[in-house]
Amino acid sequence: MPFTATVAIRPLLLAASIFGFAATTTAKPLSEESASITGTVIDEPGGQSANRVAAIHKQAVFVDMHAHPSRFHRANVARIESDELARYRRGLMDVVVCNISTDAAFSGDYVKRDGTEVKRGELPRPRPGEPFAFTLDRFTRIARTVDDGEAVLATSPEVVLDAKRQGKLALLAALEGGDGLEARVENLRELYRRGLRLLQLVHFRANELGHIQTYPYSPGGLTPFGREAVHEANRLGIIIDLAHANTETIMDALKESSQPMLFSHTGVKALHDSDRSLSDDEILAIASKGGVIGIWPNGESNPTMDDMVRNIDYVKKLVGIDHVGIGSDLRGMASYTPEFGEDANFQAIAEALLAHGYSNSEVGKVMGANFFRVWQKVRVKAQH
Repeated sequence: MPFTATVAIRPLLLAASIFGFAATTTAKPLSEESASITGTVIDEPGGQSANRVAAIHKQAVFVDMHAHPSRFHRANVARIESDELARYRRGLMDVVVCNISTDAAFSGDYVKRDGTEVKRGELPRPRPGEPFAFTLDRFTRIARTVDDGEAVLATSPEVVLDAKRQGKLALLAALEGGDGLEARVENLRELYRRGLRLLQLVHFRANELGHIQTYPYSPGGLTPFGREAVHEANRLGIIIDLAHANTETIMDALKESSQPMLFSHTGVKALHDSDRSLSDDEILAIASKGGVIGIWPNGESNPTMDDMVRNIDYVKKLVGIDHVGIGSDLRGMASYTPEFGEDANFQAIAEALLAHGYSNSEVGKVMGANFFRVWQKVRVKAQH
């Protein structure tokens, strides 16, 4: 039996009362036809798929749950580039979760400001303060993109809703791996002050927070600092992302957290047996806490869009439509499902779901409303 979502999708007026922002600014729908932009989508079967996707987008927030636009986290760029932002706008996306892979400060594979390439495995262990400085440098790239007026910083659901009404893209600042925190909860608080709204505990190395699902494998789950970070993230209203975590870390984090969590970019192990995929037990555990599994357009595991939809179908049938979303890992992997491609055709995902018989409401949930629901709950319960 599918799990029942722990938080019902709220109409816009109710969302206004929950978040405390003015009803005069939130009661107005995006269009005369809009019922809600938090996930309650009116089903109108038939019609051209592109038109249906556009109609769904008027009523739901579309979110890429995991990305590295313009490779801002590793390349020598001053900001996220305009053409990358344009791709997201063409794809009708409203929110991009922009991830800084802070483990690069330990493992390399990035370009310095002076153009020097730091190859993977060639770095000495960083000195205290260097990983956090690396993280702050990448934060400035998100901030500069916002300061240049091409996007807004997604600091709250209310900000995103307002940006959507204005036709603006929202960038949600995120850490891929808590390595850059240097085991200091004060650094998490400082990053929150600067706009951090999502923390992925681990990436490609076991760190001060937990352990990873890929080589080099290491036994163990959430560390004492990992538990502290989860509790502080709950208090501040920072979303926790379990991507790359091993089973022990996943289960420990779910036990410690008072809020639902994500696993932002992955596939289903039952369909493609790889280290990066999730087992049924892991999917069930994340969903039981009200969380969301992000399926990715990975060209190795999903050579066709039908393969990607098959993964979404699997999660839907196992735990319900309220627990699946999209995480592209754009600019973070070697190849993409062809229909999605380097040009990041998010509409192709929505159109494929419609072609496979998904309702407008179901497509809206997968394309972002499920993520948005989780974020709303995390923010409502925050104690900062």
